[in-house]
Amino acid sequence: MKKRLCSMICLCSLVSVMLCACGKQQIKTNAESDNVTKASEKGVSSQEETWDLIPMVMIDGKLYLDTGQESKAESRCGVMDGEIISEVDGSEEPTENNQSNFGTGYEYQFGATEGTVEIYMNGKWMIFATREARNEIIKNATKYGKMHS
Repeated sequence: MKKRLCSMICLCSLVSVMLCACGKQQIKTNAESDNVTKASEKGVSSQEETWDLIPMVMIDGKLYLDTGQESKAESRCGVMDGEIISEVDGSEEPTENNQSNFGTGYEYQFGATEGTVEIYMNGKWMIFATREARNEIIKNATKYGKMHS
């Protein structure tokens, strides 16, 4: 009797999981259906797929890209050089000073290495660099096995 009951419970569980996994459907509203119809009538995709770019910020007319490296500076002055005050979508490059594609409210200081800026994010100072400086940082980090994950 116990074996039979256990078997029935296992079978019911398995059937439930299969139904949940197979039963997922995307339900479209009338407005979404209309947009798909209108787009397909025009031969245009209604949903363009976009990808986020590497996190970057524009400061003083230069783009600084995330290096994936955390700053090792042990001392720093208490005065910030600036703050990110506007943002664009993650799939776009910033076009204005103090603008990023990853958020606002982050303070920064220019780094000791030319072409770098250090941004205080989530309790850490992360290094952002111009393309030229970033390539050099990544090359050296890879050479010495110091890439931050």
